[in-house]
Amino acid sequence: MPRKSPRQTIEIYESAPLPKSGNTNADKAVSACSEWFARHNEQEVLAKRWQRLETHLIRQHRWFQLSSQERAVHPEAPDLEAISDQLDELYLLNLKLLISLPSIAATTGHGLASKLSVALVLIHPEENKEVHTLIQSVLMDVKAN
Repeated sequence: MPRKSPRQTIEIYESAPLPKSGNTNADKAVSACSEWFARHNEQEVLAKRWQRLETHLIRQHRWFQLSSQERAVHPEAPDLEAISDQLDELYLLNLKLLISLPSIAATTGHGLASKLSVALVLIHPEENKEVHTLIQSVLMDVKAN
């Protein structure tokens, strides 16, 4: 199957008009991405709580030297489990939303920028610097127009 050259791919996207700015309340992509980011931010807060608690347990209670049975009955174990459960729940909800995001059409520039912002967060710069930089550049271009 013949591949398209990068130039042909660019021409296809250049011919597609960018969404016009308008009422972002009607743009389902904006609300979906806002929901995704709210959960993502909550995950970051919870992960930091987990990290602080685990660091405390490692330093003060030699956490990794305790048996699994000793860890299970430790007074702070329920906190770790609750955080873990919340993180799992948020992850699954955001994964479900992320899977549906390609089918949610951005109808405004804000919606398009929102979807690109989600992609930018998911492409870690240390794992794929070129793609991260490209998405960042496209996002700046969209926001400038």
